[in-house]
Amino acid sequence: MRIKMKRCVLVLLAVLSLAEVTKGQDGNNVTYYLSNLPQRVRINPSYQPEYKVWIGLPALSGISVNYMNSSFGIDDLIRKGKNDSLYVDIDRMYKSLRKNNIVSLFNENSLLTVGIRFKSWYATLDITQKNDVVFRTSKDIFTFLKNGNAPYLGKNFDLGGIGLKASLYDEFAFGLSKKLNNKWTVGGRAKFLLGIANVDMKKSKISVNTKSDGSSLLLHSEQDICISAPVTLDYKLKDGFVEWDDLDADVDDFNTSMVLNTKNPGFALDLGAEYQFNEKVKFYASIIDAGFIHWGGKGYRFTQNTTFDWTGADASNSGNSNDENYVSIDDAFDDMIDSLKNNFRLKEGNSGYTTMLHSKMYLGATYDVHKMLTVGGLLRMTMMDKTFYPSFTASADARLCRNVSAAVSYTVMPGNYVNLGVGITAKAGPVQFYASTDNVMGANYTSTQSLGGRFGINLLFGHKDKKKKVKEEEIPAETVVVPVKKPEPEVKKDTVQLDTTPKVEPRPEMLVAPEREETMLGVGETGKPYHVILGSFKSKLRAERLQGRLVKQGFKEAKIMQNEQGMYRVSAVAFSQREEAWAKVFEIREKYVQFFDAWALKVN
Repeated sequence: MRIKMKRCVLVLLAVLSLAEVTKGQDGNNVTYYLSNLPQRVRINPSYQPEYKVWIGLPALSGISVNYMNSSFGIDDLIRKGKNDSLYVDIDRMYKSLRKNNIVSLFNENSLLTVGIRFKSWYATLDITQKNDVVFRTSKDIFTFLKNGNAPYLGKNFDLGGIGLKASLYDEFAFGLSKKLNNKWTVGGRAKFLLGIANVDMKKSKISVNTKSDGSSLLLHSEQDICISAPVTLDYKLKDGFVEWDDLDADVDDFNTSMVLNTKNPGFALDLGAEYQFNEKVKFYASIIDAGFIHWGGKGYRFTQNTTFDWTGADASNSGNSNDENYVSIDDAFDDMIDSLKNNFRLKEGNSGYTTMLHSKMYLGATYDVHKMLTVGGLLRMTMMDKTFYPSFTASADARLCRNVSAAVSYTVMPGNYVNLGVGITAKAGPVQFYASTDNVMGANYTSTQSLGGRFGINLLFGHKDKKKKVKEEEIPAETVVVPVKKPEPEVKKDTVQLDTTPKVEPRPEMLVAPEREETMLGVGETGKPYHVILGSFKSKLRAERLQGRLVKQGFKEAKIMQNEQGMYRVSAVAFSQREEAWAKVFEIREKYVQFFDAWALKVN
């Protein structure tokens, strides 16, 4: 496909040359704590999904789209007048602008995902295609266009900038997380990147000096524009500068080498950690997309550093076609284009260059209000041109049942203070559906400044808590029955011994269990790993009742511990040595008939 450049490209580059670029927020904060969502590994690689096997269906397991405008909405520019007529309100739009204004669009499409748990490890393989477009402009440009150059006669005016950065690339990520102990879980993802297309205005500045009589503008322009894409630019050089009249573009025919372009390699790293402070409080931290892409394949680079007079387009004689000095608008426009072609000339530079990914850092904490409700806070900082741009999210996550969870969130970010998010996961059989958005009010697109959503379908197999059905008050497996031996009465020689033993019901048989080892959540470093367990429950309420009874009976050290499978173990006392723990087990069995099934547990 051949595209004629000429006017459109010249005008576009003349505007884009006022440039300086940054990156906007990318949304999806509500998913950071969303219960039972495997995709959380993409924003915290230490997270371990609840299911042993996770499969993301190609093109269905994850689609994410996020838009952000830091300044104005559609209804700031287009207003409704009388009789429902529409008009453009320049003044209202201008007032909504900030010093620096950002518009960003981010899209993520999951191609294939596989996750597997083995013991305390969780491994993932994730293939994703990502699109990232960011546009930035300063308010100074609009000030100059709105007020004209009359206020700046004889003065120099720095217009700040407009800028563009856009990337399309494939990401191949291998992740691995490890549960170190009952407190720490750490993880990381190594990501190999293959760039498909990129536009990067690395440097773009312009200043304007209007002559005192207003006859012309003295423009100073510095440009450094890099392009790497499956596009062939045809142009000629004259005196080392690009000839605009000979500039054309051909879009290459699609082939697999565009998608798997090893000439544009990159690498990135994600790191994450979770820390269980106590039974209710948990801390989180992660760094995402710390990396780069080197664009060494087919590409182009154009530079400029020049100062020139620009008279613009003279339309003063374009009003009356009967005037002998009449000049059509089209001819006046051509004169302006010729002026740009003669002055806005670009040099050819080396095409190879490197772009950095916009890394993000997350810091957060959650508090378990109830076994079904968790509240949390999340601070996110996005690195943009060596500067951190923050956002803060407060959330509440409810686990309605094992297969259904929901979350709500409220996010504030620079220039955007009203973002109400919701998220949900629901599972039927092995199929899980999920959806989330950081701004439900974005449905009213005319006034929104932020809009985004994520949805997909997962296949999940083998929940980590799935076991054979047992009674809620669990008795350890593989028990060995040891009957209680009654003492034999002493019999004197050559006498007849009468049986005078009182007739009583025999005690329950004592049960001896093999020793267990478990990892517990929220257990402090007591230095006493061997616990005497007197009860085990799925219900925390029942565990708390038993703990209260034990304290009243003299077990002042009685405590509740929760293992990784969600069972609540009630410990009467703890010891440093195994032998001490088992001695106490047998002592309790002898003394307390109701605890005939007491057993010892080693806590890792």
